[in-house]
Amino acid sequence: MLLVRGLQKLYDMKWNTPYAALRKWAVAGLMVVAIAMISAVSQAQRPVYEAAASVGSGLSMGPGNGRTVMLMSPMYVDLDIIYYNDERPKFELVVGFQAELQGRVSAGVIPQFRITTGPGPFMWYGLLGAPLVFAPFALFGVEAGGGFLWRFSEKFGVFAELVVDYFFLGSDLQESGVLIQLDSNVGVRLLF
Repeated sequence: MLLVRGLQKLYDMKWNTPYAALRKWAVAGLMVVAIAMISAVSQAQRPVYEAAASVGSGLSMGPGNGRTVMLMSPMYVDLDIIYYNDERPKFELVVGFQAELQGRVSAGVIPQFRITTGPGPFMWYGLLGAPLVFAPFALFGVEAGGGFLWRFSEKFGVFAELVVDYFFLGSDLQESGVLIQLDSNVGVRLLF
């Protein structure tokens, strides 16, 4: 429900670019694709749920004063709910809740799709996501990255990720501007 409200807020915003109508249709199209993808992948025999918590930071790049400005990304915490099923353990659906803790504090959600090397004590994975920051400003984009999970036991593991976010819509961007973040995080993962 929170993701739908955030996407609705982003869809209803007034854009200051000549491509405002195109951007609104892009957001609506992404909503339809996300719903279709979740329903197609989530037909499971036995669902498995895991939770993850991590902290991270990195590098932000965007336009400023006629040139590209690079700054440290705000430190953030990320809480994820991870779903997969025992028939297809290499495909994971994730809903992440992220809060930036430095500068302007913000909150957002990040639905992700992950492809993994499968179950085992060591697991590599790639991810694609659609981050949506909804408070106190709005940003929407795409993300791609990868990570490594080391399970100490069946129920507990530690992980590290490297993620690139590309924000192209939002109230916090300059006209025709984008924001790129290269972030890394470390955390723990628990099986319910």
